[in-house]
Amino acid sequence: MLLEETDRYTLHRQGRYLLTAFTRPHRVLSTCRVNGGLREDLTHLVNHQSCEGVGHTADLNRTQCLDLDDYHVQACLAGRVSPTTTALMGTAANMQCAVLARAAHADLTVTVVATAGVLGNATRAGDPAHWHEHTEGSQPVSHPDDPLDPNREHPEPPSAGANAGTIVTLVFINQPCTPACLVRAATLVTEGKSAAVLDLRMPSLQSPGLATGTGTDQLAIAAPLARAGEWERHWAGGHNTLGELLGRATHEAVTRCLLLQNGVCPELRRSICGALGRFGCDEAALRASAQAELSSPIATLFERNLLALIHDPQSAAVAFAMAEIVDLARIGVLHAEIAREAILNQAALLAAAVALTPERFADFRERLQTQADLPPGRLAALAVVTGFERKWS
Repeated sequence: MLLEETDRYTLHRQGRYLLTAFTRPHRVLSTCRVNGGLREDLTHLVNHQSCEGVGHTADLNRTQCLDLDDYHVQACLAGRVSPTTTALMGTAANMQCAVLARAAHADLTVTVVATAGVLGNATRAGDPAHWHEHTEGSQPVSHPDDPLDPNREHPEPPSAGANAGTIVTLVFINQPCTPACLVRAATLVTEGKSAAVLDLRMPSLQSPGLATGTGTDQLAIAAPLARAGEWERHWAGGHNTLGELLGRATHEAVTRCLLLQNGVCPELRRSICGALGRFGCDEAALRASAQAELSSPIATLFERNLLALIHDPQSAAVAFAMAEIVDLARIGVLHAEIAREAILNQAALLAAAVALTPERFADFRERLQTQADLPPGRLAALAVVTGFERKWS
């Protein structure tokens, strides 16, 4: 299927491929393992779904044993493009969920074609890594002080079969750009991607922080080589139009992709667990707290209505405020004693919101104060359960 045709390239979706064929020479900056870096001799730029996102092993036996060079050749030949002049990126994302977004100003147009998923591989820049590259390949790194669970299963290292890339962005600028401009453009594309993930308050799966991307993101940025009489753009910063267009188009494409690929959108992120799940207040914790604190009939009623409870708008608003306090304390903006009291206040507000009795804030605060030393997630779960009990008492 033809997705876009310009005087510079054509973009097709063909099975598990997004195939860009250049019709005039381009300068391309990419993260591709083969034919990556800065190139001016490429004929094709490709995004390839190399596997499914979860548990796909049966059909990968033949590619898992290939090295990255062989995988590149095999995938290019299957897509009917030249391995020697193609930059290829791999992903587990569905090409049917690819999104094309454009932004323009005067004679300048930016097109971003993205595939994206964050539910299995979300990370925050600076999270503890679990793999270290050696000449023989990647080896695991032990983190006994892992802030989550030191015994949990860590993400697999990049391999030939899943030529890693969970948020993949292909970016096309319609005007010539210097090499330095493309490098600066890459920072704006990355910022746009991170802003999209942060705006949805997606949790990192490697730390309690908010995610800024995934552990296997890739990008490629292409701009036509200057012809006689044409000038090259030199800057793509946040204060000029090229930087704005790059950030805006990337944010739009990634946001839309996450809806199509993962069903993630602002409305569905509006929940108590969306705010506090990364601190341990998830559905399982809420059920466990209800079983421990409530009589059997009320606990059963709680569980049957859990979905509606966690999506209550007022309760979700309080939960996000509580999460922000925990984040600010974690990075040192709020010192520990202030944070402890502020978290207790938010827990009392959360209980009052669930109970639909904001006037009883002081009563809830007094009741929860004896548990103020609980981790924030457990305190929040207790607050929700306490509020539900009072709602019907």
